[in-house]
Amino acid sequence: MIVPKRNPDVVWRLEKGLHEMAWDKARKEEEYEDLGVLTLMVKGGIHQLNLVGAEIWTRINGISTVKKISSEVGKLFGWEDAETDEAVLEFLKGIAEQGWVTLEESAGREAAPMWKGTRKP
Repeated sequence: MIVPKRNPDVVWRLEKGLHEMAWDKARKEEEYEDLGVLTLMVKGGIHQLNLVGAEIWTRINGISTVKKISSEVGKLFGWEDAETDEAVLEFLKGIAEQGWVTLEESAGREAAPMWKGTRKP
C-alpha cells in the first residue's frame, strides 16, 4: 500500500471562496478545472491546484493510502474506480517529483493480539 505524506516545508492554504465557486461550477457541470482553489508556497515559489488537486491534497495525511484517497475523490466527482485510481496516482507521482509529497510503501498494520486473563510477555 502506498501512503502519501506532505513535505512539511510546503505551506498551503485552501482558498475558500474559490473552492466554493469551483464546486458550484462542478455541480452545474460548468468548467471549473482552470480555477486555482488551493495555494502552495514552496521554496519561494507559489503554485495553485485546481479543485481535483485540492481534494486530493487535503486528504494527504501520512495515514490514508492512495486507494482510500482515490475512493473518496472518486465518490465526490462520481468517477469510475479504475480511472480515479490511475488519475490520483499519476497526480501524486507528479507532485512527488516536485518534492511536495513523499510516497511511502507501507505494509498493512497487524492487529495487536488480544489476551484474556494474564498478560503474556
